[in-house]
Order: sequence, then C-alpha cells, then structure tokens
Amino acid sequence: MNNRIAGFDGLRAIAVLMVFLQHRLFGDIGEIGHLGVWIFFALSGFLIIGILSTQRLRIEQSGSSFVVELKRFLFRRTLRIFPIYYLMLTVMSVLMLFGFASPQLASGMPFHFAYLSNFWIGSVLHYWPGRYSHLWSLAIEEQFYLVFAPLLLLLAARRHLAVCASTVAVGLVSLWLMRAAHWQEITIYTHPLSNFWLLALGGMGGLVVVHHAGRVRALLGHGATLFGLSLCLVGFCASEPAWSEVRNPALFSCIDAAYGLCIAALVCSIACCRNAVVMALLEARWLVGLGRISYGFYLYHNLIPDLTRNHHARALFGGVVPQWAHAVGIAASFGISLGLALLSWRLIEEPILRLKTRRAPADNASSTATPKAGFASTPAHHERGSRALTDKGAASDAA
Repeated sequence: MNNRIAGFDGLRAIAVLMVFLQHRLFGDIGEIGHLGVWIFFALSGFLIIGILSTQRLRIEQSGSSFVVELKRFLFRRTLRIFPIYYLMLTVMSVLMLFGFASPQLASGMPFHFAYLSNFWIGSVLHYWPGRYSHLWSLAIEEQFYLVFAPLLLLLAARRHLAVCASTVAVGLVSLWLMRAAHWQEITIYTHPLSNFWLLALGGMGGLVVVHHAGRVRALLGHGATLFGLSLCLVGFCASEPAWSEVRNPALFSCIDAAYGLCIAALVCSIACCRNAVVMALLEARWLVGLGRISYGFYLYHNLIPDLTRNHHARALFGGVVPQWAHAVGIAASFGISLGLALLSWRLIEEPILRLKTRRAPADNASSTATPKAGFASTPAHHERGSRALTDKGAASDAA
C-alpha cells in the first residue's frame, strides 16, 4: 500500500459510470446507479475512518489535540468538497434568477446549500427532482463527516471498530423499523440512518484489514474472492427490482445487509488485491483519470440536459427519436460532463488541493512518529498519497 491504493481510482470510475448510465440509459428499469452510490459510500468509509483513526492516534501518542485534528480534518474536507459544489449551486441560482434555468425547484436551494438535499427530497418533495436528484448522496456524506469526525476523534482509537459495528447495527435496525412503519420508499432511501451504516461498514473493513494484515489480506486479495464477490454483486444488482418489493421488513433488511456486506468486502478485496490482471484493468490510464475527476463528473453530469429526450428532438425526428440518435445523445452528454469535470479539475480543484498538500510534510512527520506503525501506516498513506482517493466527491469523498 505504497503512497496510494492501487485499484481505487478505477473502482471509483466504474461507480460513477454506473450512476451516469442509470440516469441516461436505464431510468427506472434497473438499479445500477444504486450500486454505484453504495460503492462510493463504502470507499468513503474505508478511507475516511482510516484517516480519522490515524488522527486519533496522533492525539494519543504524538501530543496532538482534539481541536487541532478536527480543524485539520475539516480544513481538508472543505478544500476538497466545498469550492466546486458551492460554485455549481451559485451558478444554477443565478441562471434561475435570470430565467435561463427552470425556477420550479428553486425552493430546494436552501437545502442544497445546507447539505440537506436528502431531507428535501425524502421528507419535503417525496419524489426525485430531476437534475438535482444526485445531490442527496453528497448530503449524506457531509452529514457523516460532521457526525463521525468529532465522535471518532474524541474516542480512543481502540473503540473505533466498536463504534462502526454499533452504527451498522443501528442502521439496519432503523431500516427494519422504517419499513415496518410503512414509511415512503424515497424517505427510507435518502435517510441518513439507512445509509450511514454502509459507510461505517466500509470503515470496519479498513480497520480489520489494518489490524489483521496477513491472513485477512491474503484471503481478501485472492483473485477467486474478488471474482466471487463481483458475481454476488451482479446478482444482487440485477435482482434488486424484485427483492426491493419484499414486504417482510426483517427479510428486506437482511437482504440489504448482505448486499452492503458484499460491497464493503469488494472494496477491501480490491485494497488487498495484487492480481496482475485485475490491477491492469483497474489501473488502466483512462479509468484512473476518470476516477481522479469523478467528484466533478458526478456533480455536473446530471445538470447536463438529456439531448434527445425532449420535445425538440421528437419534433426533429417526426415524433419518435431513433435508437441511434439516443446513443449519440448519451455520448454527447457524457462528453460534455467529462469536459466540464476536466476543466473543473485543472482550473479549480487541483490548484486548491495544493493548499491542502502544503501541510503534508508536517502530517507525515507526526504520523511516522507514532509507535504503533502497524496500525497507523496504512491510513496515513491513504491521506497523503491518494488525494483523489481520500477526497471523494463520491461519493463521491460521492460520491
């Protein structure tokens, strides 16, 4: 695990492609986007909880303090997430003000600015608001940071695994109770408690990998393990429209738990994998490049109008838009989203991230001074060597 975790950028690219295809191609007939978002959540939990555990060890062993470490964490998160997020919201608000964007959903802007999009969608609207739908997952991640950063920095590092396990248990019980109480599906889907547990599960995986490095890494990193987990996820994803209709709340929660466990295990498997073929695929240059800019891509892609699913396109083709035109429209919207994400990375995100890395030498010195190097070294490498990994937009970190 030198400097960066091989395969994570590629996994993030695959996850953001799943979300894009869900929005542009599959619509309501599949749930590939759900899998993509949950991969982002598990990745965030794996990396962020590892970083917070390392920061807590600085407090315990290197003379740092809660306030210093919390400020460090929030500073790095703010630099990574806020600039293009709030720039996007400001631009959309101005466009609405001058009539260049539909003001129909302007009432949600206060929620978006406060990172409460999930509550606006699930508890106010009770439906998906088109181009702003994807912001719910970014709100979930920000809420997770704000709750877990102070919590984990206050508690001893040895208790972090128990905190994550408790969060998983509370989340699954909450999911069961929500369904038993017949809450609306969209309210359950966007609620923090029905999503926090997956981030915590990813964090548990990261902590277990660090604590039990030898045998666990060997098992998770085996090619057969990764292949089996991939097959399981394909099965879960393909059958989700069927099992999501399960009426028994306990059975549904068990299936959801198994799905989340497979996702978290896949993330851990890739973190431990050294299979040359798998790494060659995940480390393909174009895939790594897309993973690096996946936060911007995720943020912008849903704001690009569907170029062939509107009345202008139907009028152009006499009422029915042919399939080839839809394919061209999807490719064009992908290209525009990719171009915006690249510009965003080059002109805004990368320059701002240099501010974050200026403090890296001091962070490295304090982390290498910790006596328990076997516990602290891997998360510390995540923090300083995998900027694009630990600072997901993903969900991005989502994504």
